[in-house]
Amino acid sequence: MVGAMETRRLSGNIFSRDKNFLKSIFYPQFESELIEKNYNLNYLTNIYPSNHRLLVFILISHSLFYLFEIFYLKLEINSLKLIYLSLLCSTICLNLLSLLIINRVRNIILSNIISLLCLCPLIIITCLYPMECHIYFLIILLYTISNLFLPLSILISILVTILILRLQTGLILLLIINIIGIYLNRLLESTIRSAYNQLCKNAIVRNSLLSEHTLISKMIDSLMPRKYAEVIMEDFDVFRERLQNINTSSNQREDDLQMTVFRPLHIERMENVSILFADIVGFTQMSSNKSASQLVSLLSDLYGRFDDLCVQMSCEKIATLGDCYYCVSGCPEPRQDHGKACLLMGLAMINAIEEFDQDNNEQVDMRVGVHSGSVNCGIVGTKKFKFDIFSNDVTLANKMESTGKPGYVHITESTYLLVKSDEFQFEQGPSYKLTTNLEIKTYFIGKRRLSHRITRKPPQMTLATAAAFAVASGVSLSVPLNDTNYISNQSTLVNVSSPLLEEVEQARRATISEDDLPVCLTNNNKNVENLTDIKIETEEKQLNIPLNFLTLKYKDNKLEKSFSRKILRYELLIIEILLSILSFLLLFIYLPKQILLSIIMITFILIQLILALIIIRYYKKLTNNLILINLFQYFYLLSPLVLLLIIPKDYLITLSSFILFVSTYLTLFSSINHLIKILLSFLSILIYVLIIFFNNHIEILILIKIISCLLISLIINYGINRQIELSRRYEYNVINKSSEQRNEIEKERERADWLLRNILPEHVIEPLRLLGGSYSRNHPCVAVLFASLINFHVMYEEQYEGGKFYARILNEFYGDIEELFVDPRFSNIEKIKTIGATFMAASGLQTDSNDENSIKSVCDLIEFALAFQETMHRFNQALLNFAFEIRMGLNFGPVTAGVIGTTKLFYDIWGDTVNVASRMDSTGEKGKIQVPEYVALALKDKYQFELRGEIDVKGKSRMTTYFLKANSNK
Repeated sequence: MVGAMETRRLSGNIFSRDKNFLKSIFYPQFESELIEKNYNLNYLTNIYPSNHRLLVFILISHSLFYLFEIFYLKLEINSLKLIYLSLLCSTICLNLLSLLIINRVRNIILSNIISLLCLCPLIIITCLYPMECHIYFLIILLYTISNLFLPLSILISILVTILILRLQTGLILLLIINIIGIYLNRLLESTIRSAYNQLCKNAIVRNSLLSEHTLISKMIDSLMPRKYAEVIMEDFDVFRERLQNINTSSNQREDDLQMTVFRPLHIERMENVSILFADIVGFTQMSSNKSASQLVSLLSDLYGRFDDLCVQMSCEKIATLGDCYYCVSGCPEPRQDHGKACLLMGLAMINAIEEFDQDNNEQVDMRVGVHSGSVNCGIVGTKKFKFDIFSNDVTLANKMESTGKPGYVHITESTYLLVKSDEFQFEQGPSYKLTTNLEIKTYFIGKRRLSHRITRKPPQMTLATAAAFAVASGVSLSVPLNDTNYISNQSTLVNVSSPLLEEVEQARRATISEDDLPVCLTNNNKNVENLTDIKIETEEKQLNIPLNFLTLKYKDNKLEKSFSRKILRYELLIIEILLSILSFLLLFIYLPKQILLSIIMITFILIQLILALIIIRYYKKLTNNLILINLFQYFYLLSPLVLLLIIPKDYLITLSSFILFVSTYLTLFSSINHLIKILLSFLSILIYVLIIFFNNHIEILILIKIISCLLISLIINYGINRQIELSRRYEYNVINKSSEQRNEIEKERERADWLLRNILPEHVIEPLRLLGGSYSRNHPCVAVLFASLINFHVMYEEQYEGGKFYARILNEFYGDIEELFVDPRFSNIEKIKTIGATFMAASGLQTDSNDENSIKSVCDLIEFALAFQETMHRFNQALLNFAFEIRMGLNFGPVTAGVIGTTKLFYDIWGDTVNVASRMDSTGEKGKIQVPEYVALALKDKYQFELRGEIDVKGKSRMTTYFLKANSNK
């Protein structure tokens, strides 16, 4: 499924979508009161103190400059000057006192009151001295660094303007400051709120990611031990790249090149290990009168008990082979008491099956074999892979089970020597002859008589499977799973502790779908409460990427380059261009009218309009040329400066405009670095001061006053531009982090999808999810193939590298075979499992067709078997002095398929069809494909068969069989 590996686009805004547009502009809020409260707390804790310190610095600098003027110029002190002096001193005192409490403020209204108190002396000074430049400083500070509510800032600005109405010509300049100030106010708040909005989503995504990590980890644990899982997940890209190369290879030479590259191999030799094989005696009779769901339910019940016992006895479950269950102790983690652990596991299994019989009214028993020795353990193959063990000692353990007797644990002498000092009742068994003609002693241990139960009927693996397959099918984990869809004979009153079920249930409960975020926050439900538990503070700490204090550049060069490329935003650029043109027009209205000035103004306005149209029309193309875009921005930014420098050199006319230009206008175009703006401001001030000094021959004392005003403008310019760039860098950092998390989630989901499809067939995953975690199905017509490398044991030699070299050869062979599944002809064929050197596959499991006469799936599997042989022949060409020999058995008919297990999930098929296919293999001949008579008759119109005759088949007495002729396609 395409959607399985796709990550949902980060969507869903938690800003208010109030129908009252003006309210959303002047008083924006998050939809959830809880999120708004958290935002305010975050703002007061992390943003407000630094902004307020910047405000304090500017206000104290303003006061010190004017105190310097009073004392340095030795102005006459009168009552009005005393008031002025006291106000300046009170500004310093109030602001210094505010520094003592700002870190403790946790109420947004109180923060506004503190800022307003710090501004009060400046407001009074502005009203008392309307002819001074204080009003320009005051208004821009109200909108930006003061952190006041926008409505409050507008109200104060209007009141102060009304009090100084006699400066009518200055109203145009005040209008420009208010327009730009309101824009900067909205820009700063929207940037901070947008960053916090993304921060909340990042926190939720992180929580979801951790939940998925937990879920994936448990699914991996159901497949293989953790130490191997971590390594094989690292090879995910290797497997994917190889498959892509197979799909894209255009000639045989490229295919041959791929063959020369070994696949990853994760096999290790483990000494001092005990192996247990257990077989259900009476399984065939038990399954003969059961439906698919009943059989799978019973097996899941029984194997679920065994899984729990494996956890208790510290054994590692390897696999189930139909009615056979085998596990190991001392592998993959070494244990000194591995022999005792396996023996206790075998005895517990015998007791457990008695309890199973009592609970389900059945009559089955267990035959258990245990042997201690060495194994090669790890992962073999590239598709439907699983943790497995193989060695001569594994084969011997299997022989102990097959030669044992019901109700007993059959052990070899090597195991006996490990446990003979323990309190077990041993009974001498028959000697067993090895292939080397050596005989070993064997022993039996009878079942224990217990006064208490050791197992309970486990619950259906509903949560584990349904949650896992929801990941693979792209379904949100927040979708409620059907936890009550148990098979009818499953007891819902019994509660068995299972690590997989408990962990996955916790992961499911903790997971929040990001697409549901707006609804969650709007409804203020438990998911919002979960958000508070996520600890956004942790997210913030991870986002505190070091910045250069002076330049504000990221210390991470890669992040800095990315920010430089993406800092330009189309909507902001257009708004700032329009504001620039509007300010330019208002400035034209304000300045004295002259013909030369009018011509220059009109020319500049026309150029600005033309550039604006070019940028709107060709913006996407221009983004590839950032230098040109920056030149356009510099033109808009410096256009007013040209006018202010060429008009009559009367500083009384231009000073107010120039202060506005430096303190307010140069804060536009937020994509330009704040240091560049400071440099432009400083150079502009220098040129302006030189011009007015040499053209007006003003006194030094007046020049000092002008320079003081301009320096305060420069400080305000620096503070505002620094604040804007900091907020934008913070927002970008959050967005960048969000992108990284999104990529990480996508990769994790892709790995989860890949992993789950290597645990279970794809056609099983969706029904499992829909059925609440249970899957069982009767298929009327399924073809089953067993293919065995009959001479692998001849090659296999444990004297060299403990057999690891030969394990690599087997891994490469299976890898070549499994690459056949990429061929569309074999898309409906499923690998079921590998059992040592035997490969099992089936066709017809993906269809729900009830047409029992349909033989298409059988033909598909025969073609696969022929391709299997061809692949083996090509593989043999690469072997030196050895050639694999293959033996195959094929059958078709009804089978039962299902998923079983509690802590270990396995998909398997059962039925007489499977048993006969296995016998066709075990009784076959090398290089041939053996089939029963009815298969040959059903396919006689499509293939040619050669009669073999009657042979003895275990469980079937005598059967007539045929061999498929080579190149027999009709």
